[in-house]
Amino acid sequence: MKKTLLAVFVGSCLMASSYSSWAEDLYWNDDAYSNIEQTVKENAPTFPDVYYVVIDKKYAPLIRVIDEEYYVGKGKDGHAKMTQKVRDFTKAIQAAIDDCSKNGGGIVVVPALPGSTQDNPTVYYTGSIELKSNVNLHLEAGTELRFVRNISNEFYPMVLTSFEGLDTYNYASPIRAFHAKNIALTGKGTLNPQADKYNWQPWKKGTFGFENQAKVVDVLVKEWSDKALPVERRLLTDGVSPLPAKIPTMAIDADDIEKVTYIDTPKDVKPLRSLLRPCTVETYACENVLLEGVRIINSPMWEVHPLRSKNVWVRDLVIDSHGHNNDGVNPESTHYVLIEKSSFSTGDDCIAIKSGKNRDGYNRGKVGGESCGDIIIRDNVFADGHGGVTMGSECTGGISNVFAHNNHFDSMSLNQVLRFKTNSYRGGLIENIYFKDNTVATCSNALMYGETQYTLGSAQDKEGDLGPYTPQLKGVYMSNITAGKADTPVNAKNAILWKAYERAPMTNINVKDVTVYGVENAVTLSNVKDFTLDNVKISSKDTPAELKTFNTTPIAISDVKLSAQGTTYSLEEGRKVTLPDSFNKQQPVEISGVITTEDAGFGLSKGTVNAFLDRGILEAGKKAPVVTPYPAQIKALGNGKYAFTVKVTLTDKPDYQYAYRPDTEKENMNRGNHILSLVATGLPYNQNTWNYNVRCLADK
Repeated sequence: MKKTLLAVFVGSCLMASSYSSWAEDLYWNDDAYSNIEQTVKENAPTFPDVYYVVIDKKYAPLIRVIDEEYYVGKGKDGHAKMTQKVRDFTKAIQAAIDDCSKNGGGIVVVPALPGSTQDNPTVYYTGSIELKSNVNLHLEAGTELRFVRNISNEFYPMVLTSFEGLDTYNYASPIRAFHAKNIALTGKGTLNPQADKYNWQPWKKGTFGFENQAKVVDVLVKEWSDKALPVERRLLTDGVSPLPAKIPTMAIDADDIEKVTYIDTPKDVKPLRSLLRPCTVETYACENVLLEGVRIINSPMWEVHPLRSKNVWVRDLVIDSHGHNNDGVNPESTHYVLIEKSSFSTGDDCIAIKSGKNRDGYNRGKVGGESCGDIIIRDNVFADGHGGVTMGSECTGGISNVFAHNNHFDSMSLNQVLRFKTNSYRGGLIENIYFKDNTVATCSNALMYGETQYTLGSAQDKEGDLGPYTPQLKGVYMSNITAGKADTPVNAKNAILWKAYERAPMTNINVKDVTVYGVENAVTLSNVKDFTLDNVKISSKDTPAELKTFNTTPIAISDVKLSAQGTTYSLEEGRKVTLPDSFNKQQPVEISGVITTEDAGFGLSKGTVNAFLDRGILEAGKKAPVVTPYPAQIKALGNGKYAFTVKVTLTDKPDYQYAYRPDTEKENMNRGNHILSLVATGLPYNQNTWNYNVRCLADK
């Protein structure tokens, strides 16, 4: 006979008495930090003193004059096509790189003419350039690689890449590397892809009479990724050029980074004309990468994108690009990364750590996805951006072991300083994030901001908590941070803002020795468990010099039981409890337990306990489920203990479907299986959430 079950998922709360003895060890991990730094530096590429100059007479015949095609505004909302004659150095630069790599490696020099400066540079027009193993492409100060605006596969070939965490074949990045080892891009020159509101960027929203990338993104997400179309059939081209005879696959040989598997390009696939913008610099499955000194402006998309790579050292970059999705540095499914001594002013997140999106992220490399982590971010300066240091939103494979310290943040056009974002379409586990010894002068929205219900991405993300993955954020440690001064407040809307689903709370969030001058809201929480404030001082915008100290008093939930039809079941961590097949789902069950806290406010009728069932009821005509709380009755027991009881009716699961389901969550999402959340809240910044999974019916 089939039976029903109940499973417990979330760990127990941290009590105040156990905190002080090991608090100092929480906020940093010296061993992990040292391992990252040592690994990156020991694997930093070196190059023989052999030089290849791209204007040597050997390469002169490869320089040609072409018509650069570009667009300008016409009328109020239109565009006009223009051309100009330019000298194209694509083949000359590529030939020098190929010679250098073939001959054992060295330095390929892009020289500046005497008297050249950043404002009056020696300009080299070029298309996409591919770095090869053992090559350092060096841009002398006063040079500028100006990438032609002819958006075609002649200048930007179709290559294996990803777009916002979704795997596909698309336009090559202006600077790219594929399965290469020991590569570098150095010097004080400039990379300028010439993206502006009439070139590359209009595809974001279809402005000025151009097409909108949304129609291609919808195919990529809903037809290709959601339906698990093999990546080698996801071909995006310029719609004119012939396809290459062979294409590389996503197979990566971990023991031989330069071993590439090629297949015949499928003949029965009709390519889709691409409207997707490439990143400026992308390393795909590369080892031992150095990016140093260069300046990046006018990017079509993300500026620097290490993808499925390892041992990446980014230092002394100047990133100043404010177009759509102009993230600064985006390590994706990449490990051992050091980002230091760089400056960021961007049109999106300054640094955003990623690990694939939705089903593609889950299936990349192996089931469960390829994680991203072992990253140090230090001694950088952050100005404009959506987020300074960001995790997500494409983080399905997970993110871990990120250290950010000795950075400075200063711009009212910087929304969040430390930012986390994911949702139930992304999922992913974000854990072990360390953020200390940082300073903030100004920002607009929040210093510390986390949302596991992110809804600002594609149309799919706006449908509420209907995705198949459970987002998890746990183990965040923030310490020794100063934001603003008494006479020059930070002027942000929030100091700390964390928002999660009831069924998937954030856990183990720790903030210590933080001082914030002049914010509108101090601490705002929604579904956070094991949250610690220790010597956190925050003042309001109205009185920035008057700091208020915040210290949390933990709340513990214990002795939780479910009583149903004359039988009581004890709910414990990791234990499954069966319910009989005869269970009547129409009758309410009673959930009871004990709250333990030293929060005096809880005893003054200010404490609350609420139960939430499932992701909510999907009402007709609404995309987002409506989640209704079941308020509990609370009774003081004395000595900081309170009993609570709440009655919940465990009906059948709401009738909405999921496009796909990871095997790891299949059992939890079967029809008739309920997710029950208990949220206990005391003072405004004290909150704990317990989640249970309850299946009340036999499988159908």
